[in-house]
Amino acid sequence: MPPASPVNPPTVASTRGAADQDRLLRKPVNTLAIVPKTEKITVTARKIYNVMLQYAQRQGVDQPRYRVRLADIAAGIDFNSNNTELIKQYFRQMATTGVEWQSPTTGEGARWSISALIAHADLFQTGNELILEWSYAPNIKQELLDPQRFARMSLQVLAALNTMASLVLYEICCRYADNPSGLTARQPWSWWRPVLTGAPDSPTSAYQEYKIFNRDVVKKALRKVNEVTDLEVELIEHKTGRSVQDLQFKVRRKSLPTAAPGRPIEPVDLKTIGALIKAGIAQERAEKLLLKFGVHAIEDALVALKERQNRPNMAAVRSPEKYLTTLLQSGQFGMHQVAETPAPKVFDSKAERLKLVERFMAQKRAELNAMFQEMPGQDQLMWIAKFEREALPTGGAMRKSYQGKGIASPVVRPAFLKFLGNEVWEEGWEKPTDADLVDVALQLKNEQQQELEQRLGAKARLDLGTMKQ
Repeated sequence: MPPASPVNPPTVASTRGAADQDRLLRKPVNTLAIVPKTEKITVTARKIYNVMLQYAQRQGVDQPRYRVRLADIAAGIDFNSNNTELIKQYFRQMATTGVEWQSPTTGEGARWSISALIAHADLFQTGNELILEWSYAPNIKQELLDPQRFARMSLQVLAALNTMASLVLYEICCRYADNPSGLTARQPWSWWRPVLTGAPDSPTSAYQEYKIFNRDVVKKALRKVNEVTDLEVELIEHKTGRSVQDLQFKVRRKSLPTAAPGRPIEPVDLKTIGALIKAGIAQERAEKLLLKFGVHAIEDALVALKERQNRPNMAAVRSPEKYLTTLLQSGQFGMHQVAETPAPKVFDSKAERLKLVERFMAQKRAELNAMFQEMPGQDQLMWIAKFEREALPTGGAMRKSYQGKGIASPVVRPAFLKFLGNEVWEEGWEKPTDADLVDVALQLKNEQQQELEQRLGAKARLDLGTMKQ
């Protein structure tokens, strides 16, 4: 129910004529490196939170609470839709997730604070519209809504980032893009781990090893930020001997045109996530599929899934998620999107493609083996025990071989490495794209060229020796 004394904040229309700087989100430096203490913050929740924050800043710090049409915050939601529960879940996450608020620059903020992302949220219907009302904790409200030190960023750019790490890295780098040095604060790499992943730190995390964290989180975030934003970011590693201790980033702005004046705040589209949940897929997995494959591919694949489920002469789909993921990985959906330049074809037959796929998998197994060998002994034992419990057959040749030689067995080793890859890497890691195969083919070609040059060089030296005799 709405409160007895409703707040009347400025309407959206009255705020669209604001100065240019008000069209960008002013995010306080103390909120750039929020460290979750209780549960994971998802990418979608953080994007919704950013939209809410910009509306609240426009309505002013003096308001005790903030109100806006839910349609302005999240698209694809109405009062009677199944997606109403979805948006409620995001608000629950914001209201119950304890976070530490700190600047990425040590000593820059005047104080340290801990609170939830929002203090409360209400949803109620007025006429035909669903209204969202929320408030912030008193200890962070002033800094959130009238920040003295802040990073200025575009919500349109933030919307194009599809991983937590790229989203957070972009927000932090915006803080330093206009500094003369262009350098972010230097922090221990373990400090960056919960900040970039959006998950509470855990000793069982696969990212306890820097090499894994760098490859699977930092490098992917850097690539995405450099591809789709107005910033160019470079990683700087600070080492003690051969060991990486601290990280910082070098930032500069690209020469890009600014957003069109007066462009309204764009809501976060939850319609597709809601459709995935309705199809039987968990919320977090639905987010990941949407971010990985895009709206158009998801919508097309959902149509195919529904058609398959409605065929009376076929067995029921036991796992909608696995079926849908298989459809998406086939690459046949979402073709009406603007197509990327296709990778050049580097194989003329199925046999040649299979050879490249096998080489790709050999490289992946080598990476996994190297990752495993670099782990502390205790972690190695943990992964072996987990493999034995969850993936090792209860009988047969593999179980017998494992009992004799453990994971050193040639029969067991590939299965163990595949299990490890499924646990620490994103789904689909073992399914190379054509671009992946192009990279493998070019690598193979370079190796063959080097081998040929070595042979020719050896033959030339031999011929020269013969002539001298």
